[in-house]
Amino acid sequence: MSKPLIRPLFSACLLSCLFAPVHALPTKVSFTPAEHTEIGNQVKLRYSPTDQGEVGQPLPLKNGLQLTYGEILSFGDFYGLVDEPISLGHTEEIRRKRFIDAFNTLAENLHATTEAPQILRLIRQERKIIDTAISSGTSIDKAYKDLGNTIDIQFNCITGGGCSELTWLVNFGRYMKLAASNYDHFGEEAILAYQTGHQIAMEVAMAAHHNKDVNQLKLAYAMNAFACHFLTDRFAAGHIRTPRLKLSENTTLKIIGSALTSYMHTEENHYGLHVSNAHGDHWVAFGDKTYFKPETEKHRKMINQAVQASADHIFYAYLSGYNEIHDSAYVFIPRPDEENNHSKLDLSPMFYWDEASNTLYRRTSLPLRYSREWTNDWWGWTTFLELRNARGFEMFEQAILAHSSLGKAALKDGFITEPSLVAYVKQQAR
Repeated sequence: MSKPLIRPLFSACLLSCLFAPVHALPTKVSFTPAEHTEIGNQVKLRYSPTDQGEVGQPLPLKNGLQLTYGEILSFGDFYGLVDEPISLGHTEEIRRKRFIDAFNTLAENLHATTEAPQILRLIRQERKIIDTAISSGTSIDKAYKDLGNTIDIQFNCITGGGCSELTWLVNFGRYMKLAASNYDHFGEEAILAYQTGHQIAMEVAMAAHHNKDVNQLKLAYAMNAFACHFLTDRFAAGHIRTPRLKLSENTTLKIIGSALTSYMHTEENHYGLHVSNAHGDHWVAFGDKTYFKPETEKHRKMINQAVQASADHIFYAYLSGYNEIHDSAYVFIPRPDEENNHSKLDLSPMFYWDEASNTLYRRTSLPLRYSREWTNDWWGWTTFLELRNARGFEMFEQAILAHSSLGKAALKDGFITEPSLVAYVKQQAR
C-alpha cells in the first residue's frame, strides 16, 4: 500500500494540513455526452417478434419527459445520488435502491423536466461542432481544444453550480459533484453498477410480459439505457485498468487518490490499450473524444454490439416472461489483451492493485512508461508532486486542492495558480 504522506521536503504549512478531513473532487469522465448519446441512439428497440427494431424512439418517463435511449444513456453523468455510488452499496438491496433512486432523479423528479432539455441543447451543440469539424476536414482534437471548457461550464451551471470561468471551479453543481465519486464509471465497479441496473430492468420487462403492458417495457428500456452508461464507460481505455476505488482507499488522503486517478486515466486514454474479450475479439480501446474518429471503428463496433446485446436481453425477457438467456453484453467487455504478448505493446500501468497481496503498486519510474518494474514502497503525495512537476497541473487537479483543507497551504507553496481558485482559497481563509 502507499505509505503515509510524510517527507522532509514538505513545508511546515503543508504538513500541518495533511491529516485534516477532506473530500474527493472530480476525476474527468470518459466518453463525452455527445458520444454517449450517439452510442445509445444506435440501439434498435423492438416491441414484438416481427418488429425489426427502430432507433431514436422516444421513451416516456413518469415526470413527462420523452427521451431517446441515447439521451437517457448520456444522462448518467448528470443524474444520480451525490456521494452514493451504486457499486459501493454493501449489499445487493442497497445497490438496487441506489440505482432506482439515481434513475428517478431523472425519471420522476419534476425539476428534471426543465433541466434536461437545457442539457440536451448543449449536447446537440457539441455534436454539431464535431460534425462541422468532420465535414470540413478539421481535426476532432482541434475542435474539442477550441471548445475548451465552454460546455462543461454550462453543464455545471444548469445543474446548480457556477456559471462562469470565474465560478465554475469553485461552485460545483451536481454535474461536478457526481464526478467527485464516480467510482461506478471505472473497472469492476462499472460492471457491478451496470449489472445492478440491468437486472432491475429485466424484472420490469418480465412484469411487462405478464401484464401485457408495452409501456412497462418502455420503462424497462429506459432503466436499461441508464444502466448502460456504466457499461459503455467501462470500454474507455482510461477506465479499464485504472484502480479508481483502490487509489482513493489506499492513499492517505482520498483527494490525492482522485488526483492520481486523473493522471493515470489521462495517460491510458492518450496511448490507448490493446484489449480482448470473451467473444474472441482483439482490438485497441481508445478514450474520450475519440468515438467519431475513423481509426476507432473497431472500438465503436464493440461498444455498439455490447449495448445492443443488452437491449436485446431486455426484449427477450419481455417476450418470454423469464430470465433464461445469459446477457451477452458481458462477452464484449474488454480486458487487457494478454494473448500473443499484445499487452507488452502498451505502456505499463501507472498503478495496479494486486488482489493476492492486497497491495497497491506504482510504476517505479513514472517517466518510463514502458518499464515493467513496480514498487509498493511509495508515497501518494510525493507521487502527486512528481507528476505535477513533470506533466503540469490542470485546473481540475488544482480544484482538488483548493476545495480541501490543504487549500491554504497549497496556495502558499505555489501549487494553486488558476486565478479563480486563488481568489476562492483566499476568500475561504478570511
